[in-house]
Amino acid sequence: MKHRNLKVIGLAMAALALSACSFSPIPSPPAKTWVNGPCSKETPGVTLSTDYLGKVTTHCALDFNGDGWNLFRAAGFQVKGTAKYPTSFACQIDGEPSTATCDDTATAGAYWGYYVDTKGLWGYATTGAGDHQSQCGTSEGWVYMETEKTVSHLPAPVEFTCN
Repeated sequence: MKHRNLKVIGLAMAALALSACSFSPIPSPPAKTWVNGPCSKETPGVTLSTDYLGKVTTHCALDFNGDGWNLFRAAGFQVKGTAKYPTSFACQIDGEPSTATCDDTATAGAYWGYYVDTKGLWGYATTGAGDHQSQCGTSEGWVYMETEKTVSHLPAPVEFTCN
């Protein structure tokens, strides 16, 4: 009889343990904040493009609301600032240029230029990315400027009205 009671208790404990597992919440995967390609009326957000030596990458930060520096993360890009200006001077974007030390801003030479959509055309940003408020339905871009004669390969800015 003792053996049978222990068996019943053991089965009840196992059932209880299993039922507790079935009620444990399963964490949902994080929502994707970006998609490849430009945003559109059907896929609203802020378009962010980078041009590193002619290699252009464009992502749409879905329903993004924030500043141009935080746009990097929302659009799926990795950005590294300098030691002196960690959130205002882009030293590397997606690891490029790989040779950058990111100690300080270079006083001469190449740098990442920041561009914003100004009525359907690219305009050189007059504020830093951390001070620029990105707007749904607009585009922003970064071009690695080797010299003052660097030609941008950024796609034309995409403009539309968000709901």
